[in-house]
Amino acid sequence: MAGNTHFPRIERRQNIQLRNLFEEAYARVEPCLDPRQTWGRVPLEHLAFRMLREAYPDLPPQEVRLLICASVRVYRQRMRDGADHLPRPEDITLPQAVV
Repeated sequence: MAGNTHFPRIERRQNIQLRNLFEEAYARVEPCLDPRQTWGRVPLEHLAFRMLREAYPDLPPQEVRLLICASVRVYRQRMRDGADHLPRPEDITLPQAVV
């Protein structure tokens, strides 16, 4: 039967170091993603960026952005009813001071 075919799962992640940091990074920024934690109803993902830059100064800004985008994605999955205030991960940009 074609429906019972199982394919081995292929690891998509190329940056294992970043993957290993994710749970810790997510725990750091999760409060910034909470809809009750806004600044004039504006989400605080820019603050999350700063928090991660301070916690992981050796990471390039692009990798910090990847951690933020992944955190937003995970937050949206875990808190389906409480994530409408967040931008879509593809709309998150680096703060101007970093670019």
